Amino acid sequence: MRRLPAVAAAVVVALMVAFFGITLNNTMATTAQMDAIRAGAYPVSVAAGRVETQLVQMRTLSSRVIYVRTASAIDGIENSYEEIDAELSCNIQLLAEEQARTGIEGNSIQGDYQRLLEAQAELIAFCRDPEVTNAEVERFVTRSIEPIVSQLLHTNAVIMDNSTYAVEQLYVEGAARGEQTVTWAVVLMVAVLLSLALYLYLFHRRWVLQQQLQHNVEEALELAQNASDAKSQFLSNMSHDIRTPMNAIVGLTTIAGSHVDDPERMRECLGRISTSSKHLLCLINDVLDMSKIESGKIVLNEERFSFPEMVSELVTIVQPQAKSKDQQLEIVIGNVSQETVMGDSMRLNQALLNILGNAVKYTPEGGTIRFTISEGSAADDAMRIYRFTVADNGIGMSADFVRHMFDPFEREETAAVKATEGTGLGMAITKNVVEMMGGTIEVESAPGEGSTFRVAVPLRPVPDGEGDADFSAMAGMRVLVVDDDPDVLTGAVEMLVAEGLRGEAASGGRQAVSMVAEAHAAGDDYRAIVVDWVMADMDGVETVRQVRRKTAPTVPIILLSAYDWAEVEDEARAAGVTEFLSKPLFRSQLCRVLSRCCGFGQPPAHGQRREERRQLQGRVLLVEDNELNSDIACELIRQTGAQVETAANGAEAVDMVAQAPDGYYDLVFMDMRMPVMGGLEAARAICDQACQEGRKRPSIVAMTANAFASDRNQALAAGMDGFMTKPIDVRELERTLGRYLKK
Repeated sequence: MRRLPAVAAAVVVALMVAFFGITLNNTMATTAQMDAIRAGAYPVSVAAGRVETQLVQMRTLSSRVIYVRTASAIDGIENSYEEIDAELSCNIQLLAEEQARTGIEGNSIQGDYQRLLEAQAELIAFCRDPEVTNAEVERFVTRSIEPIVSQLLHTNAVIMDNSTYAVEQLYVEGAARGEQTVTWAVVLMVAVLLSLALYLYLFHRRWVLQQQLQHNVEEALELAQNASDAKSQFLSNMSHDIRTPMNAIVGLTTIAGSHVDDPERMRECLGRISTSSKHLLCLINDVLDMSKIESGKIVLNEERFSFPEMVSELVTIVQPQAKSKDQQLEIVIGNVSQETVMGDSMRLNQALLNILGNAVKYTPEGGTIRFTISEGSAADDAMRIYRFTVADNGIGMSADFVRHMFDPFEREETAAVKATEGTGLGMAITKNVVEMMGGTIEVESAPGEGSTFRVAVPLRPVPDGEGDADFSAMAGMRVLVVDDDPDVLTGAVEMLVAEGLRGEAASGGRQAVSMVAEAHAAGDDYRAIVVDWVMADMDGVETVRQVRRKTAPTVPIILLSAYDWAEVEDEARAAGVTEFLSKPLFRSQLCRVLSRCCGFGQPPAHGQRREERRQLQGRVLLVEDNELNSDIACELIRQTGAQVETAANGAEAVDMVAQAPDGYYDLVFMDMRMPVMGGLEAARAICDQACQEGRKRPSIVAMTANAFASDRNQALAAGMDGFMTKPIDVRELERTLGRYLKK
């Protein structure tokens, strides 16, 4: 106790020294930053503003010569160019140095400006040449000068934004340092007051300890009450969210039963029952997934999967939801070169589906959702970083909610959010899954301005014979891509160039028709043309119709679409479309279709429609102890054309396989939890019998409600060949049957 005053004095002195040092450091740092901005960002911003004005003047002068081509007018314009250049070149030099110093991405502003000067000199020469027509001068201005000026203005705007950001950072850091200084001043003052009150504290120490004990008890009581309230709130939310689809299922089942003679009403009720049951399943899966994550029992699968197939399945699920709300779903594939990878496709699909699903839910009708995918290098040479960006123009989120949106059961308290179904678990699961895969997730959002989610996940690419097909026979082939989305256009051309083709771009139907006509007149026709279906200036079908008039009838034309093209297929083929290609557009898909259409692969039959589902041939043994589940599965399997027999438990299944002729059963669907003998034990017994007797055993696929990765691993370890979860997904069932049965 006697040492307390000395300790208090030492603490006060230390705090005073620290306060002085921090104040001095903050002042010097702020002053240095202000000097740096005064010497760098400020003159750059001023120069950028002048450059913008002078570039606009140059563009205006370039347009003026189209209308006035007298010698005096041309001389005046040339003098004006020189006057503007006298000041503009200095500003361009300053911006170029800023661009090089800060590493701002984009075209070199100095290089573009030199190109502009050369183009202007060429324009003056054109204007003085009496043999050059006004139309040729106008075309030169439009194609040579306007794009360079636009690029310079864009680069100038980027540099200006970067300088403005530096100034804004001064205010941000200044405020932070000021807050830090005030905080330390408060701490110092508190320390002084505490030292003065030290003796009073000693006399009242017992009373303070009693008060602290009472405070701890109250705090513990409050924590317990909060925990109880959180549990009650969770149960209330889950009760409401589960009862809502359950009420729909029960009510619609009653309605369907009373309208058995009305097929249309029955179909309507069944469709709604299906939607409600899927929503209920999602709620249950979210709770189970969150429970597994919090207990640390979730395990990621490491399996080979096709990136294009995964993305295609994802888009197939989301696209109908977006279409039902009249939303525009834009999918842009960047430089994805490694298309077959190792990872947990199911978990990755789940994470992306949560983000895309939220974008659809919280974007009003008629809104836009943009899904961008790209690939980049990773620190580990054996890995590649796959980046997914989902941007929407929906209702957005407040900054306060964004800070804790990944906490379980968190939902923003707004009318729009409350009107939308959800548990508040989806984003928590997404963040945990992404981080378990070694990736990152970021979000930017503002109320009324939409949200942007960025996910980066490392995946290990693996060789794929089909994806690595040799397209060298098409090297040098000239291909035109037509799309009004600049990102899709750039990505497609880069894909073609990467394969050695001469990829060229047209940003609309009218430009495409003009380019095709010019190529034909020059005797260097395009060998293939890829046209987007939906474009602003001219739709894809009309573009194809006009292009066909300008080129040879043998040139393949491929219609590209993010939608179901069935409604326009007949009209498109009549207009001259050779084949159809779906977005999202991956390199292997694009090159494979081009190879086939251009005679380097098997050509498609004229007028060929999409492949109809073929009936399967083979016999399936369904092992299921629940009679209702067995009846449902049997009916679904029979609809594919396959024959099906049933067993009520694992022991019965082992006997039926043992007594059947060799090769009698092609596939066994095995439930995991059954009386008498479970699925794991039965699978081991079937494998052991086949090995001992030298027989070919049937393929075994688990069909179970045990949906976790640990259950999958146990099934594979028991000798099973595949794994399916209940409730049965019809598409997954058909894919599984198609893998093991004959068509």
